This record gives sequence, C-alpha cells and structure tokens, in this order.
Amino acid sequence: MNIKDYSEKVPGLYVVYDAVSVQEEKDLVEFADSQTWSGLGISPNPELKRRTQQYGHLFSYRYRKVLEEYGPFPDPVHFMVNRIMENNWMPNHPNHLLINEYNAGQGIMPHIDAPALFGPVIISLSLLSDCIMRFTCEDQSIDILLPRRSLAILTLDARYKYKHSISKDLEETVDGILIHRDRRVSFTFREIIAWEV
Repeated sequence: MNIKDYSEKVPGLYVVYDAVSVQEEKDLVEFADSQTWSGLGISPNPELKRRTQQYGHLFSYRYRKVLEEYGPFPDPVHFMVNRIMENNWMPNHPNHLLINEYNAGQGIMPHIDAPALFGPVIISLSLLSDCIMRFTCEDQSIDILLPRRSLAILTLDARYKYKHSISKDLEETVDGILIHRDRRVSFTFREIIAWEV
C-alpha cells in the first residue's frame, strides 16, 4: 500500500494504491453481490440508471436529502473503516457507505458531493476494474487513473471546488496507458453532517 499526492494537479487529491488485497477485494464484491441492489426501477432511488446500495443512512438523490438512519455498517466492511481511521484518511468515522456498480458503458456525470450534507473528506474505493476519474474546475480538466483496488481521497479543493466524473467510454487513455473498462464496483465512504439543507 502506498499513497500518491496529486495536489500539484488537483489540490487535496490523494490516491492510495493497493488499498485492499486481492482477497479483500473478492470478499467485498461477494458481500455486495449477496445483498439487494437498488436503482434501475428498484427502490430506494429507483430513478438511478445504475445499481446501488446504501448503508448507515439512506440518501435520496431525487430529494437531495437524507431520509433515514439505517444503523451500523455491516460486518464485512468494518476492516475498511478501521483502515481509514488508522491511517487518518478521514477526521471522523464515516457514517454513510454508498456502493455503486458501473457496468461497461456506464459512467457518472460531473458533480460535487453535496457540501452542506457530507463532510470534508470523500473516500472512494475502486474494485474489479481500472477507471479514469476526471476533475474539472472552470477551464481546467485533469484525468487521474484510479487502478483496481485503489482508494481516492478527496479533500480541500478536490472535495469542494472540482467536479469529478467518470466517462461511459469502453476504452480510455491517460498518460499513454490504455484502460479497458469492465464491471467496476466502488465503495464510497462519507460522513453525513446534516440531513438536509
């Protein structure tokens, strides 16, 4: 496990490589696939065009607010929360976990995670497939490679000023590296600081 500081390109962005082992990745994906996915017409958040799961709290994308407290995270993710806290990657324990599934050809539009609802650090763990996350701010656009099993840590400007997105392209290139997109599962850890604005 090693960490790279991308602050020269995107202030406040860090990427941790090999944040989980091959076995831990397998265990996390098996856990997710053993649970009920929502999205694609299935509540909650049936309007989403991708499959998701939420733990800790339920955030409504339609109403842009937190609707319900679910309670503690499930046991299979406790090791990841411990790793986050042991490495001081977040100032407080995350209380919201969003699991997203992106199949080949699926991406996410440029956005900033609601600043009034979520805390100062967003952490996203990429599993099963490499991808390129694009950070945009005004006329700047920076592509960052997120390898399989890496962890992106968004703080400061990366958290509050830069929008981040993932394209729908089946193939992408960054720094001369060709990425073939496949199914990707991400675990995003956040701290809810308010239920609504």
